[in-house]
Amino acid sequence: MKLYKKRVKAAQQELARMDQDLMVLFPSSNMRYLSGFYDEPGERMLFLLVPTIGQSTFLVPELYEQQVSQVCPFIHVRAWKDLEDPRTLLGESLTAGGRRPARVLVDDGMWASFYLMLQSVLPDAQFSLASRIMGTLRMEKSGEEIGLLRKAGSIADRAFEALIGTSIEGMTEISLAARIEETMRNNGAEGIAFETLVASGPNSALPHHRAGGRKIRSGDVVVLDYGCRVGGYCSDITRTVVCGNPSEEVRQVYRIVQEAQETAVQGILPGIEAQMVDRLAREVIEKSGYGKQFIHRTGHGIGIDVHEDPYMVEGNTLKLQEGMSFSVEPGIYLEGKFGIRIEDIVVVRGKKADRINGSTHELQLLA
Repeated sequence: MKLYKKRVKAAQQELARMDQDLMVLFPSSNMRYLSGFYDEPGERMLFLLVPTIGQSTFLVPELYEQQVSQVCPFIHVRAWKDLEDPRTLLGESLTAGGRRPARVLVDDGMWASFYLMLQSVLPDAQFSLASRIMGTLRMEKSGEEIGLLRKAGSIADRAFEALIGTSIEGMTEISLAARIEETMRNNGAEGIAFETLVASGPNSALPHHRAGGRKIRSGDVVVLDYGCRVGGYCSDITRTVVCGNPSEEVRQVYRIVQEAQETAVQGILPGIEAQMVDRLAREVIEKSGYGKQFIHRTGHGIGIDVHEDPYMVEGNTLKLQEGMSFSVEPGIYLEGKFGIRIEDIVVVRGKKADRINGSTHELQLLA
C-alpha cells in the first residue's frame, strides 16, 4: 500500500510541475501501476481520478465497489448503479471542489466512448495524454519490478530450453505456440504476455506474423517470439531456430543478426541516448549489406506493458538511466524466403546492460 501511495504522490507532483489539473485513468496498466487494481476494460464507466491536489477517487460500477475498496483502501471509492447515468456521478466528482478542471490528462488507451463522455462533462477543458506523466514515472524500474521481470524472463528461457533437441517437423505453427505457452504455465507463468508468434518458412520474413495452420517443414527457418507474465510484469524473447539443416545463406544471416544484437547490448551504458542502441545494431547490419532488410526499431521498453517507454529508435534522444528495461531485437527479413531475429530483455545496471534472458544465442537445429 505504501508503494502505491508513493506512486500517486509522484504523479500528483508531476501534474503540478506540468500545470495540469487532473489525470483520468480507465482500466489499464497505468491504473494498475498507481493503485494496484486492474481489470479488463468493459462497457461500464470505471475511472481513477487523480487531481493535482487532494484525494484521488475511483468512480466504479456498484458491482466493483467492494473489490476496489479492498484492493485500494487508501483511495476514495464512489459507486454508481446500473440504472443510473454514470455521467451524473462523473459531473459531481469533477466539480466537487467548486471548480471544473481546465487541463486534463487522459489514459492513452481510453476507449473513445469514455473520452467523449469526459468531453460532454468538461466541454471547455483541454485534453492531452497521460503518457506525458506516466511514461516517465514507469521507465525506471525498482528492484522489486526488476525481480519480477527476471522471473518472467527465466520462465521464457526455460520454454526455449525445453524445445532444444525436440522434433517440430510436421507441427503447425499454432500447435508449437501452444506447446511453448503450456511450458511457461507449467513453470509458474500467470499467463502469456501477448499472442505467441511462431513464423515458419517464408512466414518468418514477416516480423509480426501470427501463428497459423502452416505445417513446419524440413529446412524451414522458424522465428519464435513469445513471453509471459509474473506478478503483472512481462517477459519478451525471440529465438530463431531451423528445422533440419540450414542453408549457408541462413547461417550467414544468422551470424550477422547475432553480431548486431551482441554489439548493441555491449554498447549500452547509462547516459547514452536511446537512439544509439538502434544505431549500434543497424551499423552492423548495414555494413553487411542488409540495411534495407532491417525494417523495425531495435527495441522497446517493457514492464507492466510489453511495449512501453523507452523506445530504441532513431530520433529518440532520451538518455538511458539505471533501472530502465527494454528489448534489443535486431532482425533481417528476406521477403518470400526467411527472416532472422534475436531478442533479449536488458536492464541498465551500473555501467552496463544486464541481460535478463540467459538462453543460448547459438543457432539451434531441431528435427
